[in-house]
Amino acid sequence: MAMVSVRVHGNDSGSGGNPSSRVVYAAILAAVAITAIYLLSLPSEGGGGKVAEGSGAATGEEVSPRTALHQGMMAGSKNKEQLDETDVDPLTITQGSVTYEGKALPYYHCGPLPSQDNPDLTELVLLHGAAFTKEDWKTSGILDMLCDIDNEEDEGNLSISALDLPVSADGKDLGLAFDALVADNVLSGRAAAFVSPSASGKAMLGLAELSKSGGAELKRIVKAWIPVATGSVVKAEEATILQYKLDSIPILAIHGDQDAMGKKVTERLKQLNGAKTVELSGRHPVYLDSPEEFVQEVMQFLDEEGF
Repeated sequence: MAMVSVRVHGNDSGSGGNPSSRVVYAAILAAVAITAIYLLSLPSEGGGGKVAEGSGAATGEEVSPRTALHQGMMAGSKNKEQLDETDVDPLTITQGSVTYEGKALPYYHCGPLPSQDNPDLTELVLLHGAAFTKEDWKTSGILDMLCDIDNEEDEGNLSISALDLPVSADGKDLGLAFDALVADNVLSGRAAAFVSPSASGKAMLGLAELSKSGGAELKRIVKAWIPVATGSVVKAEEATILQYKLDSIPILAIHGDQDAMGKKVTERLKQLNGAKTVELSGRHPVYLDSPEEFVQEVMQFLDEEGF
Protein backbone atom coordinates (compact mmCIF):
# COMPACT_ATOMS: atom_id res chain seq x y z
CA MET A 1 0.00 0.00 0.00
CA ALA A 2 1.34 3.53 -0.81
CA MET A 3 2.26 5.47 2.29
CA VAL A 4 2.34 9.29 2.68
CA SER A 5 4.76 10.60 5.30
CA VAL A 6 3.42 13.63 7.22
CA ARG A 7 5.86 15.54 9.36
CA VAL A 8 4.10 17.71 12.00
CA HIS A 9 5.91 20.82 13.14
CA GLY A 10 5.47 21.96 16.73
CA ASN A 11 3.06 24.82 17.42
CA ASP A 12 3.59 26.54 20.74
CA SER A 13 0.57 28.79 20.33
CA GLY A 14 -1.91 25.88 19.97
CA SER A 15 -3.94 27.92 17.44
CA GLY A 16 -6.01 25.71 15.09
CA GLY A 17 -6.05 28.51 12.49
CA ASN A 18 -2.26 28.57 12.09
CA PRO A 19 -1.18 28.09 8.44
CA SER A 20 1.08 25.18 9.43
CA SER A 21 -1.95 23.33 10.94
CA ARG A 22 -3.89 23.75 7.72
CA VAL A 23 -0.95 22.20 5.85
CA VAL A 24 -1.02 19.21 8.20
CA TYR A 25 -4.79 18.70 7.76
CA ALA A 26 -4.45 18.99 3.99
CA ALA A 27 -1.66 16.44 3.96
CA ILE A 28 -3.74 13.99 6.00
CA LEU A 29 -6.73 14.37 3.66
CA ALA A 30 -4.44 13.81 0.67
CA ALA A 31 -3.10 10.63 2.25
CA VAL A 32 -6.62 9.31 2.82
CA ALA A 33 -7.61 10.10 -0.76
CA ILE A 34 -4.53 8.44 -2.25
CA THR A 35 -5.09 5.33 -0.11
CA ALA A 36 -8.74 5.09 -1.22
CA ILE A 37 -7.79 5.40 -4.88
CA TYR A 38 -5.17 2.67 -4.46
CA LEU A 39 -7.62 0.27 -2.81
CA LEU A 40 -10.26 0.84 -5.48
CA SER A 41 -7.73 0.09 -8.20
CA LEU A 42 -7.01 -3.43 -6.83
CA PRO A 43 -8.71 -6.36 -8.70
CA SER A 44 -11.44 -8.12 -6.79
CA GLU A 45 -10.50 -11.41 -5.11
CA GLY A 46 -10.48 -14.29 -7.60
CA GLY A 47 -11.04 -11.88 -10.47
CA GLY A 48 -9.24 -11.59 -13.76
CA GLY A 49 -10.40 -14.96 -15.08
CA LYS A 50 -13.41 -16.34 -16.88
CA VAL A 51 -15.66 -18.78 -15.09
CA ALA A 52 -16.87 -21.80 -17.04
CA GLU A 53 -20.61 -22.11 -16.67
CA GLY A 54 -21.35 -24.89 -14.23
CA SER A 55 -17.69 -25.43 -13.40
CA GLY A 56 -17.56 -23.44 -10.18
CA ALA A 57 -13.91 -22.53 -10.85
CA ALA A 58 -12.19 -19.43 -12.26
CA THR A 59 -9.72 -19.97 -15.08
CA GLY A 60 -7.79 -17.86 -17.53
CA GLU A 61 -9.11 -19.66 -20.59
CA GLU A 62 -12.37 -20.40 -22.33
CA VAL A 63 -13.45 -24.01 -21.83
CA SER A 64 -15.70 -26.27 -23.88
CA PRO A 65 -19.14 -27.30 -22.56
CA ARG A 66 -17.88 -30.88 -22.09
CA THR A 67 -14.86 -29.64 -20.11
CA ALA A 68 -17.13 -27.44 -18.03
CA LEU A 69 -19.34 -30.44 -17.28
CA HIS A 70 -16.31 -32.54 -16.34
CA GLN A 71 -14.91 -29.81 -14.07
CA GLY A 72 -18.28 -29.43 -12.39
CA MET A 73 -18.55 -33.16 -11.78
CA MET A 74 -15.00 -33.37 -10.39
CA ALA A 75 -15.72 -30.55 -7.97
CA GLY A 76 -19.25 -31.68 -7.16
CA SER A 77 -18.80 -35.20 -5.83
CA LYS A 78 -20.68 -35.71 -2.59
CA ASN A 79 -20.81 -38.38 0.02
CA LYS A 80 -23.76 -40.71 -0.34
CA GLU A 81 -24.98 -39.62 3.09
CA GLN A 82 -25.41 -36.05 1.80
CA LEU A 83 -28.17 -37.06 -0.60
CA ASP A 84 -31.66 -38.35 0.07
CA GLU A 85 -32.93 -41.31 -1.93
CA THR A 86 -35.88 -39.24 -3.13
CA ASP A 87 -33.90 -36.41 -4.70
CA VAL A 88 -30.79 -38.00 -6.20
CA ASP A 89 -29.83 -36.13 -9.37
CA PRO A 90 -28.65 -38.66 -11.98
CA LEU A 91 -25.86 -36.23 -12.91
CA THR A 92 -24.50 -36.10 -9.35
CA ILE A 93 -21.59 -38.42 -8.60
CA THR A 94 -21.60 -39.58 -5.00
CA GLN A 95 -18.79 -41.38 -3.23
CA GLY A 96 -18.77 -43.78 -0.35
CA SER A 97 -17.30 -46.98 1.02
CA VAL A 98 -18.60 -50.32 2.25
CA THR A 99 -16.82 -53.11 4.11
CA TYR A 100 -16.70 -56.82 3.31
CA GLU A 101 -14.72 -59.25 5.47
CA GLY A 102 -12.94 -56.33 7.11
CA LYS A 103 -11.84 -54.85 3.76
CA ALA A 104 -12.84 -51.36 2.67
CA LEU A 105 -14.41 -51.00 -0.77
CA PRO A 106 -14.51 -47.35 -1.93
CA TYR A 107 -16.88 -46.54 -4.78
CA TYR A 108 -18.34 -43.80 -6.96
CA HIS A 109 -22.01 -43.87 -7.86
CA CYS A 110 -24.42 -41.92 -9.99
CA GLY A 111 -28.02 -42.49 -10.99
CA PRO A 112 -31.05 -43.46 -8.93
CA LEU A 113 -30.69 -45.58 -5.82
CA PRO A 114 -32.66 -48.84 -5.55
CA SER A 115 -36.29 -48.47 -4.54
CA GLN A 116 -39.55 -50.37 -4.78
CA ASP A 117 -40.80 -47.67 -7.14
CA ASN A 118 -38.15 -48.53 -9.74
CA PRO A 119 -38.07 -52.32 -10.23
CA ASP A 120 -36.77 -51.92 -13.81
CA LEU A 121 -33.57 -50.16 -12.73
CA THR A 122 -30.55 -51.17 -14.85
CA GLU A 123 -27.33 -51.37 -12.85
CA LEU A 124 -23.87 -51.09 -14.43
CA VAL A 125 -20.80 -51.92 -12.31
CA LEU A 126 -17.33 -50.77 -13.42
CA LEU A 127 -14.25 -52.65 -12.18
CA HIS A 128 -10.65 -51.67 -13.02
CA GLY A 129 -7.37 -53.16 -14.22
CA ALA A 130 -4.12 -53.70 -12.31
CA ALA A 131 -2.55 -50.33 -13.11
CA PHE A 132 -5.71 -48.33 -12.48
CA THR A 133 -8.37 -47.44 -9.86
CA LYS A 134 -11.93 -46.20 -9.82
CA GLU A 135 -10.49 -42.70 -10.26
CA ASP A 136 -9.67 -43.47 -13.89
CA TRP A 137 -13.35 -43.90 -14.71
CA LYS A 138 -13.85 -40.36 -13.43
CA THR A 139 -10.76 -38.57 -14.74
CA SER A 140 -11.26 -40.07 -18.21
CA GLY A 141 -14.73 -38.53 -18.38
CA ILE A 142 -16.38 -41.94 -18.87
CA LEU A 143 -18.30 -41.81 -15.61
CA ASP A 144 -19.50 -38.30 -16.42
CA MET A 145 -20.65 -39.39 -19.87
CA LEU A 146 -22.57 -42.37 -18.51
CA CYS A 147 -24.24 -40.17 -15.90
CA ASP A 148 -25.10 -37.62 -18.57
CA ILE A 149 -26.58 -40.27 -20.86
CA ASP A 150 -28.53 -41.62 -17.91
CA ASN A 151 -30.05 -38.21 -17.30
CA GLU A 152 -30.71 -37.21 -20.92
CA GLU A 153 -31.60 -40.47 -22.68
CA ASP A 154 -32.50 -43.14 -20.16
CA GLU A 155 -34.81 -41.01 -17.98
CA GLY A 156 -32.77 -41.72 -14.88
CA ASN A 157 -33.17 -45.50 -15.10
CA LEU A 158 -29.46 -46.39 -15.19
CA SER A 159 -27.44 -46.79 -11.99
CA ILE A 160 -23.64 -46.71 -12.38
CA SER A 161 -21.15 -47.81 -9.72
CA ALA A 162 -17.34 -47.65 -10.12
CA LEU A 163 -15.62 -49.87 -7.55
CA ASP A 164 -12.10 -50.07 -6.15
CA LEU A 165 -12.23 -53.85 -5.96
CA PRO A 166 -8.62 -55.16 -5.94
CA VAL A 167 -7.58 -57.18 -8.98
CA SER A 168 -6.54 -59.92 -6.56
CA ALA A 169 -10.22 -60.47 -5.72
CA ASP A 170 -11.73 -63.82 -6.69
CA GLY A 171 -15.33 -64.83 -7.25
CA LYS A 172 -16.03 -65.17 -3.54
CA ASP A 173 -14.68 -61.66 -2.87
CA LEU A 174 -16.80 -60.20 -5.64
CA GLY A 175 -19.89 -61.89 -4.23
CA LEU A 176 -19.21 -60.51 -0.74
CA ALA A 177 -18.55 -57.03 -2.13
CA PHE A 178 -21.78 -57.20 -4.12
CA ASP A 179 -23.75 -58.16 -0.99
CA ALA A 180 -22.14 -55.32 1.00
CA LEU A 181 -23.23 -52.81 -1.65
CA VAL A 182 -26.73 -54.24 -1.53
CA ALA A 183 -26.82 -53.92 2.26
CA ASP A 184 -25.80 -50.25 1.92
CA ASN A 185 -28.55 -49.65 -0.68
CA VAL A 186 -26.08 -48.84 -3.46
CA LEU A 187 -27.18 -51.88 -5.48
CA SER A 188 -30.62 -53.47 -5.53
CA GLY A 189 -29.55 -57.09 -5.16
CA ARG A 190 -30.71 -57.99 -8.66
CA ALA A 191 -28.12 -59.16 -11.18
CA ALA A 192 -26.12 -56.31 -12.73
CA ALA A 193 -24.07 -55.68 -15.87
CA PHE A 194 -20.31 -55.72 -15.19
CA VAL A 195 -17.42 -54.10 -17.07
CA SER A 196 -14.14 -55.88 -16.28
CA PRO A 197 -11.00 -54.40 -17.85
CA SER A 198 -7.91 -56.60 -17.96
CA ALA A 199 -6.99 -58.25 -14.62
CA SER A 200 -10.36 -57.55 -12.99
CA GLY A 201 -11.78 -60.35 -15.14
CA LYS A 202 -10.31 -62.82 -12.65
CA ALA A 203 -13.22 -62.18 -10.29
CA MET A 204 -15.75 -62.57 -13.11
CA LEU A 205 -14.34 -65.96 -14.08
CA GLY A 206 -14.17 -66.83 -10.39
CA LEU A 207 -17.94 -66.47 -10.16
CA ALA A 208 -18.26 -68.89 -13.07
CA GLU A 209 -15.96 -71.34 -11.25
CA LEU A 210 -18.25 -71.21 -8.21
CA SER A 211 -21.24 -71.99 -10.41
CA LYS A 212 -19.75 -74.92 -12.35
CA SER A 213 -20.61 -77.33 -9.56
CA GLY A 214 -24.26 -76.33 -9.55
CA GLY A 215 -24.08 -73.06 -7.60
CA ALA A 216 -26.05 -69.98 -8.57
CA GLU A 217 -23.57 -67.21 -7.71
CA LEU A 218 -22.89 -66.20 -11.31
CA LYS A 219 -26.52 -65.87 -12.33
CA ARG A 220 -27.42 -64.23 -9.01
CA ILE A 221 -24.88 -61.43 -9.48
CA VAL A 222 -24.25 -61.01 -13.23
CA LYS A 223 -26.84 -60.07 -15.85
CA ALA A 224 -24.38 -59.12 -18.61
CA TRP A 225 -20.58 -59.17 -18.93
CA ILE A 226 -18.42 -56.64 -20.78
CA PRO A 227 -14.81 -57.85 -20.61
CA VAL A 228 -12.16 -55.48 -21.96
CA ALA A 229 -9.05 -57.50 -22.91
CA THR A 230 -9.48 -59.78 -19.89
CA GLY A 231 -6.31 -61.86 -20.11
CA SER A 232 -7.48 -64.62 -17.76
CA VAL A 233 -9.93 -65.70 -20.46
CA VAL A 234 -7.03 -67.03 -22.57
CA LYS A 235 -5.95 -69.52 -19.89
CA ALA A 236 -9.37 -70.33 -18.40
CA GLU A 237 -10.94 -73.75 -18.81
CA GLU A 238 -13.59 -73.99 -21.49
CA ALA A 239 -16.14 -75.15 -18.92
CA THR A 240 -15.59 -71.96 -16.92
CA ILE A 241 -16.18 -69.70 -19.90
CA LEU A 242 -19.14 -71.78 -21.09
CA GLN A 243 -20.84 -71.26 -17.72
CA TYR A 244 -21.83 -67.79 -18.96
CA LYS A 245 -23.54 -69.40 -21.93
CA LEU A 246 -25.25 -72.00 -19.73
CA ASP A 247 -26.60 -69.20 -17.54
CA SER A 248 -27.75 -67.22 -20.60
CA ILE A 249 -25.56 -64.22 -19.75
CA PRO A 250 -24.77 -62.10 -22.84
CA ILE A 251 -21.18 -60.94 -23.42
CA LEU A 252 -19.74 -57.93 -25.23
CA ALA A 253 -15.98 -58.45 -25.70
CA ILE A 254 -13.99 -55.27 -26.39
CA HIS A 255 -10.33 -54.85 -27.31
CA GLY A 256 -8.01 -52.27 -28.86
CA ASP A 257 -6.61 -52.56 -32.35
CA GLN A 258 -3.08 -52.30 -30.88
CA ASP A 259 -3.62 -55.07 -28.33
CA ALA A 260 -2.80 -58.54 -29.71
CA MET A 261 -3.60 -60.31 -26.44
CA GLY A 262 -6.91 -58.49 -26.15
CA LYS A 263 -7.84 -59.67 -29.63
CA LYS A 264 -7.20 -63.29 -28.58
CA VAL A 265 -9.55 -62.81 -25.63
CA THR A 266 -12.27 -61.47 -27.90
CA GLU A 267 -11.86 -64.29 -30.41
CA ARG A 268 -12.07 -67.00 -27.73
CA LEU A 269 -15.22 -65.51 -26.20
CA LYS A 270 -16.80 -65.29 -29.63
CA GLN A 271 -15.84 -68.87 -30.48
CA LEU A 272 -17.05 -70.45 -27.24
CA ASN A 273 -19.93 -68.22 -26.17
CA GLY A 274 -21.00 -66.40 -29.31
CA ALA A 275 -20.02 -63.10 -27.70
CA LYS A 276 -20.62 -59.84 -29.50
CA THR A 277 -17.28 -58.25 -30.35
CA VAL A 278 -15.98 -54.72 -30.81
CA GLU A 279 -12.52 -53.48 -31.79
CA LEU A 280 -11.78 -49.86 -30.89
CA SER A 281 -8.81 -47.66 -31.66
CA GLY A 282 -6.25 -47.92 -28.89
CA ARG A 283 -3.95 -49.95 -26.68
CA HIS A 284 -4.65 -52.47 -23.92
CA PRO A 285 -6.70 -49.99 -21.82
CA VAL A 286 -8.69 -49.08 -24.92
CA TYR A 287 -11.56 -47.60 -22.94
CA LEU A 288 -9.18 -44.79 -21.92
CA ASP A 289 -7.92 -44.29 -25.49
CA SER A 290 -11.41 -44.18 -27.06
CA PRO A 291 -13.74 -43.18 -24.19
CA GLU A 292 -16.61 -41.78 -26.28
CA GLU A 293 -16.71 -44.82 -28.56
CA PHE A 294 -16.46 -47.11 -25.55
CA VAL A 295 -19.48 -45.50 -23.87
CA GLN A 296 -21.43 -45.67 -27.12
CA GLU A 297 -20.75 -49.40 -27.55
CA VAL A 298 -21.65 -50.21 -23.93
CA MET A 299 -24.93 -48.32 -24.11
CA GLN A 300 -25.82 -49.85 -27.47
CA PHE A 301 -25.15 -53.34 -26.08
CA LEU A 302 -27.35 -52.73 -23.03
CA ASP A 303 -30.14 -51.39 -25.27
CA GLU A 304 -29.89 -54.35 -27.67
CA GLU A 305 -30.11 -56.78 -24.77
CA GLY A 306 -33.21 -55.01 -23.45
CA PHE A 307 -31.63 -53.74 -20.23
